[in-house]
This record gives sequence, C-alpha cells and structure tokens, in this order.
Amino acid sequence: MPYGVYVSAAGANAQNHRLQVLSNNLANVETPGYRPQQAVLQARFAEMIEAGQVPAGLGGADDVGGGVTVQAAQTQFDVGPIRQTGNQTDFAINDPGAFFVVQDGEDQVLTRAGNFLFDDQGNLTTQTGQAVLGPGGRPIRIDPNLPYRVLDGGHIAQGAQQQSLLIARPKSLGDLAHLGGNQFKPMADFDLAGPAQRPVVSGFLEQSGVQPTRAMMELIEASRGYEANVKMIQNQDHMLGQLTTRLLQR
Repeated sequence: MPYGVYVSAAGANAQNHRLQVLSNNLANVETPGYRPQQAVLQARFAEMIEAGQVPAGLGGADDVGGGVTVQAAQTQFDVGPIRQTGNQTDFAINDPGAFFVVQDGEDQVLTRAGNFLFDDQGNLTTQTGQAVLGPGGRPIRIDPNLPYRVLDGGHIAQGAQQQSLLIARPKSLGDLAHLGGNQFKPMADFDLAGPAQRPVVSGFLEQSGVQPTRAMMELIEASRGYEANVKMIQNQDHMLGQLTTRLLQR
C-alpha cells in the first residue's frame, strides 16, 4: 500500500476513534456523576525511523512523520456542576478524588452518582438496584416504617443509630478502570475517607461533567477531519489508478 494512503488511513482511524469517544460523552450529557473521556492521539515517527533504519533529525523525508496513533482514552475527573434537588437521599461529593462505594455482584465499584433511594425493605440503593455500602463495607439499611434523618457528610440517622456512606479515596485516579456510564472498577486497594475528608452534601446531585457545546464543536471538528482523510485516500487511489493505466498503455 502506498505510504501516503497508509498515513491517511491512520488519520481516518484516529478521527473515527475521537468520534466514538465524543459521541459517548454526548450520550451521557444527562447522566449524573458521569466523567467525560478524552481521546488521546499521538504523532508517530516514519516507518524507517521506527524500524531503526535511519535516525531521526536528519531533515529528510522521514522526518515529515508517520501519521498518528491512538492511545487509551483518558478520563477527566474534575468535579461536575452540582445542582440542588431537594431530595434528601441525593448526595454530592465536592472533591474530585472521592467516590461512593456500591456493590455490583461480588465486586465493589466506585461512582460519583449519588442519586440514591430507599427501596421497600429499607435498603439504600442506586437507581439500578445496587446496594450502597456503609461502615465495614455492609449495605446501608434502615427500618422503612420509622422516620430517619439525612445529615451533611453523608450520614443517615434513625433513632440512636447513625450510618455513614462509605467514601473511597483511591491512592491514584489512574488505578480506576472505566466501566461505562458513571461507574469505575478499582484496580488497586483504596483508602477510606476520614471524618475530616467527607465534603458530602445532601439534597444536591453532581451532574454530568460533559460540556455539550464544546463536545458538539469537537464532534464537528473530528467529523471534518475524518472526511478530509477519507478524501485524501480517494485522491491518492485515483492518482495511483491513473499512473497504472498510463504505464500499461506504454
């Protein structure tokens, strides 16, 4: 395959990757606690430089570059907009390095989405029914027939009993694997927030971190980049076809 076609194909693939990441962000613009992802593209050396056949920096054609490669998408962990809801079982954490802990089957997963609710049995759950964990990693449960109070800091009191939402503080945000939506799987042990590390408020909910206008502009940019690379492939294929035809006519 001609080198120019290869470079253009790599560019089209990179822009297609950006389109997928941006489209997923836009699809989660209304998902509470969603952390947007950012596509990471990296320029690469020409093939002969990568193969070690020539050194970089000679000022020749090989220094023009070898197109672009796709790296793993990076999650942006900035705190999203926090909106008052008036629902006392909605919680928001004003700290980008802290997460709620919920039970997903046999695993504990982390989330920024604090739109919790009590079911008919008094279990505090996520919107999809996952148990919200409290002290000792046990599910938070109250007597559904008795009144309860929700306190700032992520505490739920009923009578003389008080339970606190389990707040995880990963040692590194790089230890988190994105599970899609607004949940993460910890790939290493995490610390628990101490009494002075609980900036949790009740009656508020963190919104998606996606900025719709910016994401839409980036989506248009990526779409045009993809179209430009495809057009370059078509032009080079057409030129190659004309050259082949002329050679065969001689």
